[in-house]
Amino acid sequence: MSIRKRGNSYQVIYRCPGEASPRTETFKTEEEALIRDMQIKLAKKNGTFEPPVKISKGAVRAKKEITVSDFLDEYVEVYGLKKWGNSYYSMSTGLIQNYIKPYLGERYVRSLTVRDMDAYYTMLLDKPAVVVSGHLDTGAKITAHTVGRIHKLLKSAFSKAVVWEYTVVNPTIGATLPTAKAGKRAVWSDDEAIAALAACEDQPLRICLYLALGCSMRLGEILGLQWANVHIDDALVAEGTAFVKVDRELHRCNNKSIEALERVNRSTIIYKFPSIMPKKATTTLVLKAPKTESSNRTIYLPNAVVEELRQVKVRQEEYKRLMGDEYHDYDLVVSQLNGRPYEIRVIDKAFYKLITRNDFRPVVFHSLRHSSTSLKLKLSRGNIKAVQGDTGHAEARMVTDTYAHGFDADRKLIAREMDTGFFSKVGATQVDEDIDADMLHKLKALIQSHPELLSELLEGTK
Repeated sequence: MSIRKRGNSYQVIYRCPGEASPRTETFKTEEEALIRDMQIKLAKKNGTFEPPVKISKGAVRAKKEITVSDFLDEYVEVYGLKKWGNSYYSMSTGLIQNYIKPYLGERYVRSLTVRDMDAYYTMLLDKPAVVVSGHLDTGAKITAHTVGRIHKLLKSAFSKAVVWEYTVVNPTIGATLPTAKAGKRAVWSDDEAIAALAACEDQPLRICLYLALGCSMRLGEILGLQWANVHIDDALVAEGTAFVKVDRELHRCNNKSIEALERVNRSTIIYKFPSIMPKKATTTLVLKAPKTESSNRTIYLPNAVVEELRQVKVRQEEYKRLMGDEYHDYDLVVSQLNGRPYEIRVIDKAFYKLITRNDFRPVVFHSLRHSSTSLKLKLSRGNIKAVQGDTGHAEARMVTDTYAHGFDADRKLIAREMDTGFFSKVGATQVDEDIDADMLHKLKALIQSHPELLSELLEGTK
C-alpha cells in the first residue's frame, strides 16, 4: 500500500486478494488519503476488508452499512489516535463504552436522524451514571453536562462519517441538547484564604495551598512539581526572580489509552509510577505533559512561597536520612513520608477536613486558583496579560470571564470610594460660590457704613 500525489489529487494504491492489478482510489486532500489508507490497513488487520464494488462511470455507489459500534471503533483508531492526548482519549473512550454503545451501538450509522438524537439525549438524563472504580454509588443520574460531552464527541465522529461516506448527513447537527445549568463556583475572599493558611497544620496540604494561592497552579501541576523545576537559591531570591517551571502534571491514566497512544508514538507521558496494588490495575499514576502548550510556563515566586518550599525541602531531607533505602525518591515537592506521590483525591479529602474542622465556607480546591487569579488582577490593577502568564491560559478572556470574581468586601469598598471620590463633590462648587457671594455682599455693606475700614484694609495688604 502507498500514497502518491498526482497533480492536485492524492491516490491510495493497494492490492486486493485474487486481483493481479492494484486498486487506486483518488482523494482531493492528503488527509482524506491518509485516513483511507489507515481504514484499509485496519480492515485488513481485523479480517473485515471488503474491496469496493467496481461501478461504471456516472453510476451511484451504494453506501456501506456500518453499525455505530463498529464505526466508533474505526473513528477512535483512525482519528482519535492522531488527535487526542492521554486524558481526552481516556474520557472519550469511556463515554463511548459507557454511554454510547449500550444505547446506539447496534444502530446503523446511516439510519440515525436528528429526531433519534433528540430522543437519545433526553433518554440519557433518566439513566444512572456509571460509578467509577473506587468511588461510592450515590445513585446519581447522567447530567446535562455529560450529555453535552457526548454530543461534542458524536458531532465530531459523525462529521467524519459523512466524509468517509458512511452517511449523507450528520444527525447531531440541529439536535436539541438539555440545558446545563452552570452553577456559580464558590470562591474564598482574601481574608478567608488568609484564615485557611493560618489554620492549616497539615504540611503537605499547606504547601499545596501556598502554591495554589501564590502561583495560581492547578492541583495536578502542584502534585507533579519536581525539585528540578524549583529555583529558589539565595541569588535568585535576592534579585526577586525565584521561580518554578511548570511543564508536567500528575494524572491517573487508563492503561488502554496509554498503550494505544504509545503504539502510535503520541503519548505525552513523561514517567509512570510503579504500582503498589497487589492485583493488576486498569489505571496508572503518571507524570504527563500539560493539556495545552500555554500551560508550559514559568511562575515567579513570592518570598512567602519560597520560605514554605525551603521548609518542605528540609523536612524531606530528614525523611530521606531516617528512612534510608525505604525512601522512594521521585524528586517530588509534595510527597508522602516515603517519597511516593500524593493523589489528587487525598489532598481534596485533607482540604475538606480543613474546611469542616474550622467551619470555613465550603469551596473546592480548584477554587483557590480562582481566588489567586482574582487577587492578582486586583493587585496588578487589571494587568490581564501578566496574570495570564501565571495561570497558563491560552486566551486572555478565560482570565476575565472565568477567574475574575468580585468579592463583597471589595464591592463595599468601591461603594465607599464612590461616596468620597465622586458623590461628595456633587454641589460642592455651588455651595462655595453661594458662600463667597454672601460674604462679598456683607463686606460691601460694612465698607459703605464704615468707609475708614477700606483704608485700614488696604494698609494691611502692603
